[in-house]
Amino acid sequence: MKPLVNYCRWHDASLRLRGRDDTAVWGQLVYTDKEGHETTQNFRYLRQTRQLTLEDAVGEKVIFLDEMGVIVTS
Repeated sequence: MKPLVNYCRWHDASLRLRGRDDTAVWGQLVYTDKEGHETTQNFRYLRQTRQLTLEDAVGEKVIFLDEMGVIVTS
């Protein structure tokens, strides 16, 4: 889960975990603006492949992270 935590640090987001199993964790990325308002984005992270699926109004975006949480492919 270290790459996911690092990804959040790079993107100024907090993790709000909703569940986990042996292969994945899921929940919300929480972004807070300067006035303290939160916006959230649902995600699912596959731990073994470091695949992060982000949900938004348009659909899903799948990205892969390296060990440091940097996007390597999308």
